[in-house]
Amino acid sequence: MADPRVDSLFCENFPVIRAKCARMLGRSEDAADVAQETFVRLCESGVLDREPAVRLAWIYRTSTRLAVDLLRRRRLGIETRAEDADAAADHGGADDALAARQHLAVIAGTASRQELEVALLCRVDGLTQPEAAELCGISERTVRRLLGRLDERLETLEGRAP
Repeated sequence: MADPRVDSLFCENFPVIRAKCARMLGRSEDAADVAQETFVRLCESGVLDREPAVRLAWIYRTSTRLAVDLLRRRRLGIETRAEDADAAADHGGADDALAARQHLAVIAGTASRQELEVALLCRVDGLTQPEAAELCGISERTVRRLLGRLDERLETLEGRAP
């Protein structure tokens, strides 16, 4: 029999988590899979007995980490998506989230999990640095440092060495 707490959390949060993952991954099928895996892991985690804020932070953090893992697994096909983003930008059709997601995909193979998680939260999901710091359990200074490191990598990859 299903736990009513999981049912409630799923109904309330699955659409939001799926939409967040879709912004990160760009594919609705992958987003649904990641969101679903998040709730499967929730059932196995022991977090259900914690307070609501802890459960929600856990759901958000886990879905972000699963999306980061998927981005890394995809990295062999990254060049095509990056070229598509450049072409769309040339025609004025790329939005900030798409460009950010595709830049993150380019560096997914070299960045640490924490760097990617912070970048996704700030650059794709639009969280502020203090919000990302709280969600990740790190300082705001660390968030700024991680984002700065990623910006330097992107500049180098784009041929605009700092």
